[in-house]
Amino acid sequence: MARHQTIRLREATAAPARGAQVIDAEFKEVRRSWWTKLKAAIATVFWAALIGFLIPPLWLLVQRISEQFAP
Repeated sequence: MARHQTIRLREATAAPARGAQVIDAEFKEVRRSWWTKLKAAIATVFWAALIGFLIPPLWLLVQRISEQFAP
């Protein structure tokens, strides 16, 4: 289940309590290159176009099938 509240992390000034779990991590910002962004944009346009071109034929197919079962 997703957590809706954010947890703000801060550096503690005192020593941790006995038995406390300490998270020791290094964070670095990851940047995407322009090539990666371009590939993602091309893939997005491709899938949007594919879906857009497939909806009308599927709509016609559903209509023809429904005509077969109509009284």
